[in-house]
Amino acid sequence: MKTNYHTHTEHCRHAQGLPKDYALEAERAGLQILGFSDHAPFEDTDYGYRMPFCELDKYIEEVEAAKDSFSSSLKILNSLEIEYLQKYNHDSHGKNYYEELLTRKKMDYLLLGEHFFCDRYGKMHNITAIETPEITLEYAAVCKEAMETGFFKIMAHPDLFCINEKWSWNDYYEKATDILIEASAKTGVLLEYNANGLRRGKKLYPDGERFQYPHNNFWKKVKSAGIPAIVGSDCHSIDALWDNTMETAIQNLESMNIKRMEEII
Repeated sequence: MKTNYHTHTEHCRHAQGLPKDYALEAERAGLQILGFSDHAPFEDTDYGYRMPFCELDKYIEEVEAAKDSFSSSLKILNSLEIEYLQKYNHDSHGKNYYEELLTRKKMDYLLLGEHFFCDRYGKMHNITAIETPEITLEYAAVCKEAMETGFFKIMAHPDLFCINEKWSWNDYYEKATDILIEASAKTGVLLEYNANGLRRGKKLYPDGERFQYPHNNFWKKVKSAGIPAIVGSDCHSIDALWDNTMETAIQNLESMNIKRMEEII
């Protein structure tokens, strides 16, 4: 099956195309399932690279309209890619933002995309610009906690920490990978093999030229664990929805004998 659960729209301010445009392309490309997962806004803070909070309802309406228009040929799902920050799990008034998105806003699923996170000491970090590799363990711990909440179906680009240019694969990366794989196996949250990382091309690291992510060492450990995974386009333009990179990503999983999940709902 051709399915994709990681799709961005122009609402996030760094992608092109509206839901109806992606739906048309998905129909043309022969997809059976298209999941929209634009970067979720937070009501109290603008964390950047995402839609304004005032556009959330408009985004939801546009995806729902596409659902209605293409219901006979394409299954469309409404979702958001969102970071897990503990304060939005239960705020001072008892409000749970993730629960609200799944119930009151009627999201079909949530995609965990932990670009930034709060460590055990209350300090915020961006995983793509950490100061030391040890912080990868804090990232993994927060992602594990997020998966255990039951709010998320997929973890996007779980090996995003490998983007950092200062370090080769190291013991902290090994331990963080083990934490994420164990959490995925325990909770059923699928780890995503991210095609957009392949689109970025290779860069030179201390241990040689490689993709920023997906990282082969990470996915070898997924293979050894015997857990399934999912391929996500993470497209930010219509022409990238189902391109050669998606085909390559699927072939890479197959070559590693990792089972690719095609339906999550």
